[in-house]
Amino acid sequence: MLDAHKNVIRRLVHEVFEQGRVDVVDELLTEDFVDHSAQHAEFFSDVPGREGFKRMALIARSGLTDFEAELDLIVGEGDLVAALVLAAGTHTAEFMGVPPTDQRIRLSDFHFFRFRDGKVHEHWNQLNALEIMQQLGRVPQA
Repeated sequence: MLDAHKNVIRRLVHEVFEQGRVDVVDELLTEDFVDHSAQHAEFFSDVPGREGFKRMALIARSGLTDFEAELDLIVGEGDLVAALVLAAGTHTAEFMGVPPTDQRIRLSDFHFFRFRDGKVHEHWNQLNALEIMQQLGRVPQA
């Protein structure tokens, strides 16, 4: 079952985020999916559930053209899967409240997914917002 769970996460990254196929979300997340990620509500969408997850993916893709993402690390135990996702895109529209800079930026974020009946039921995420804001010129480089 753990391999099947990891494949769900691979599909989320590649189909939903890279390809923008948000229709797949309904297949991969439970109807009562809960996103515990405060940063998603703050920067992307405060709509709960699957619809909020779809909006978050579309907003991220709309702010960063030529968006690409990869799973750098994926591990699991029981009903939990953890993943480190590395992504990049060109900042051509508003992203995280910042007007376009036409810069290529990189993102790295950690995700934890809890599964129920083969679908993602809960999600926690920690986006490295400081790293992104530094790249967008909003925070001085250290």
